[in-house]
Amino acid sequence: MMLDKERSSLFKLFSSVKEELKNVASSFEKVVVAFSGGVDSTLALFIAICALGREKVIACTVDWGKYLPSQARRNVEALVREFGVKQVWIDGEKDIVSVARGGPACNRCTRKAKLGKIRAHFGEKVLIVGGFNRSDSWGMRGIKFFNGTFSPLFQFDKTTILKLAHFLEIPILRIGENEQREGCFLKHLLKPLASDFHGSAVAKSNAYLLNTLERSNFHARIANVKIIGTLRKNIALVNLSPSPPPTLRKTLDANLRAISEVDEIFWVEKPLTLVARANPGQYNNAEALYWIERGKLQPDFVVPITVRWLPSTNRRLNTFQVVDFEERRSSYEQQPTEAAVSILL
Repeated sequence: MMLDKERSSLFKLFSSVKEELKNVASSFEKVVVAFSGGVDSTLALFIAICALGREKVIACTVDWGKYLPSQARRNVEALVREFGVKQVWIDGEKDIVSVARGGPACNRCTRKAKLGKIRAHFGEKVLIVGGFNRSDSWGMRGIKFFNGTFSPLFQFDKTTILKLAHFLEIPILRIGENEQREGCFLKHLLKPLASDFHGSAVAKSNAYLLNTLERSNFHARIANVKIIGTLRKNIALVNLSPSPPPTLRKTLDANLRAISEVDEIFWVEKPLTLVARANPGQYNNAEALYWIERGKLQPDFVVPITVRWLPSTNRRLNTFQVVDFEERRSSYEQQPTEAAVSILL
């Protein structure tokens, strides 16, 4: 239960960001919210409606096709009905595939396949509003207001966003991938999308996982299948927390192994070292490698990870590719037993 002091602080915060959005929007003909149905864009949409009125706001969702979870589509449609705002879908599957061919690149996808598509559809006279914030790399390294795109939550972290959403009694609809960030299967492909062999592996495995968990009424904190490996081999790393009951795990394992595009299945349960190759620009940039490891990869894994970085000579690789992994023994397992010590002595 919120204390009066906290409620007062959140109200002032809401009033401030609402007025800021109203002032920024006054120079534009329309306001379009890049809407994914997640908590960040839902809060941004709510603030826009409160600041401008629902008749002046459009919710726009870029449709990733088979890479958009069915749960995300359902949530978007439910929230649009709840808020009574006009909504537009834009086809973006070809665009996201084009970006992914060079390797994982969420920020580039946001700029080109999401914001770029919205800008091309609505023109230069609209203000695009997004939910970018301090909990993602865009919020940490981007700009709050740039080139007709405004991020009202730019200075907020996820904790503040959740508190504000709760205070405003905004419905939060989850997909089930991750409590922090979810909504696109391609973020789980940790190598270039060189062919449909890779795209189908990540789309089919993650869709099956989420659909099965939903039917089983199993609520996960983290649920995803990361696809790694060489371009000829798809290795699936299954992240699921909390651990499922044995019968559910057996069902999941059997059906994930039946996906023809998946060559190997590994359940992530102990700390891992990922072996990754990066293009020269990233490999020689310590800050970039840090954000990939801590900001992009770690939040989706159920165990601590490290990355062993290697340089890549693949000129088509724009970012990075996780080619393999090594399961690390815990510090407890590394301690020799008394029997082993007696033998050594």
